[in-house]
Amino acid sequence: MGALKSVLSVSSLTLLSRISGLLRDVVIFSAFGIGELNSAFLLAFGVPNLFRRLLGEGALTSALVPVFADEYHGKGKEEAFLLLDRVTSRLMVALFFIVSGGILFCGLALWSGWLNFRWQLCFTLSAILLPYMFFICLGALFAAVLNVFGKFLLHASNGIWLNLTMIITFFAGHFVQENWRIYFLCGGVIAGGIIQMLSLWWGLVRLGWKFHFNLGKDERVAEIQRLFFPGMAGAAAIQMNTVLSRTLAYFVNDSAVAILYLTNRLIELPLGLFVTAITTVIFPRLSSLEATHEKFLLREEFQRGLLWTLVIVFPAMVGLLSLDRTILELLFRWGNFTERDMGLVLPVLRVCLLSLPFYALSTYLIRGYHCKKDTRKPMVISLIHFATNTILTLSFMFWLESIGIAFANLFSVIIQAILLSIGLGRFEEFRFKIWTKRFQDVLFASVLMGTIVWLSDSLFGQYFSGKMRDAVSLIVNIPLGVLLYLGMLHFFGKKDNFHDLVTIWKRWIAKKRKSKEIW
Repeated sequence: MGALKSVLSVSSLTLLSRISGLLRDVVIFSAFGIGELNSAFLLAFGVPNLFRRLLGEGALTSALVPVFADEYHGKGKEEAFLLLDRVTSRLMVALFFIVSGGILFCGLALWSGWLNFRWQLCFTLSAILLPYMFFICLGALFAAVLNVFGKFLLHASNGIWLNLTMIITFFAGHFVQENWRIYFLCGGVIAGGIIQMLSLWWGLVRLGWKFHFNLGKDERVAEIQRLFFPGMAGAAAIQMNTVLSRTLAYFVNDSAVAILYLTNRLIELPLGLFVTAITTVIFPRLSSLEATHEKFLLREEFQRGLLWTLVIVFPAMVGLLSLDRTILELLFRWGNFTERDMGLVLPVLRVCLLSLPFYALSTYLIRGYHCKKDTRKPMVISLIHFATNTILTLSFMFWLESIGIAFANLFSVIIQAILLSIGLGRFEEFRFKIWTKRFQDVLFASVLMGTIVWLSDSLFGQYFSGKMRDAVSLIVNIPLGVLLYLGMLHFFGKKDNFHDLVTIWKRWIAKKRKSKEIW
């Protein structure tokens, strides 16, 4: 119950963060549409976010958490904080050189005069946004340590600060010329990153940490480095898929980057709201159980997190597919986001939604490897994923444009999820079967719920129109879908009613076939 309570707490705050993020995106897309300016900003904004996921939430976190948990449980808080000093000092130095080198590279590219207007704009915004990387990577590191101490709420609410500062600075930009609004938005990103880092730093200070710059050598630091570099290669392959897709999309047309960003944001809503919350809570618990060699509890904890992931992600996918047009109409059909834009985004969104369960499964399974301090196997699988996605993207992008890139992402993440599940089976405590009785219940309940919600959504067009129709439909159908899904799961699980119905149906079919043969 403790883990479930933590997941629900993190999910609740993450929900507020995602809502503020959606509001931020609504403001941006209503102002800039899916045109050239928005695509340049989103591509530039993706660079510091790439390093955040590499150095903060990705490889470094995965390498640090198991070792930090060992140090904390084995030697106490003081030694654990000494380890944090050394890791933080090294990360600060690395980030300083990466950010400085990136700004210098952007400056040289602009000075060369070889770039057309689109790429000049992209490199200019990248140079402005690169310092955000310094603050957000440090913040992600601090959040990982707070998770080991069971302090999840600061991290879960952290995204709200970034979204609010971006919205505030964007509206402040209305007092200047229209072309300057994008630079005010960049200023909001930097301010949000500073607030995010300082709030997490304060959380560690309250636990007794006093930072001292320390580049001294340590066995634990060396162990983190051994885990970090293979993990970084694997995480880089995963994150480079996103960067690759957006960069190649920038060559396709002016709107492709914005389309892919918007569809990914809608997918990240259930991923961030539930799946990331589950992995955030479960991963430190798995690492702690692995450190104390409690194999049975480790297996139980892993299976519990996997079940939670499947129970949540499938109805989320089906529900979003059932209400996709209504959601887009209500949230983004404002200002410069036109009906033409709707027609371009909707098919890409539907393909991307099919990849949602595979992204969720991959995210969770990788944590199983990392709690075992195995970063090499996920690295190899991630490189296969990257190579597959690259080949498929180049094959589809000029033929199908944005939707071709979405199909490439879908096929490559399916392959990744299959390879990760096969590789994890070599650990006895992590062996599992997807096609279980409970999963069948989840799949059937999700499809039935989605069908009813889709039919219900279609009916509202007969009584309402415009935004009123969309708003009423979502207000009614989202709670309806949740209640239907939970009710069906309860019905199926109570007395195995679903499998009784399937058995009766099979017997009826067999009886009919037999009667025909006799006839």
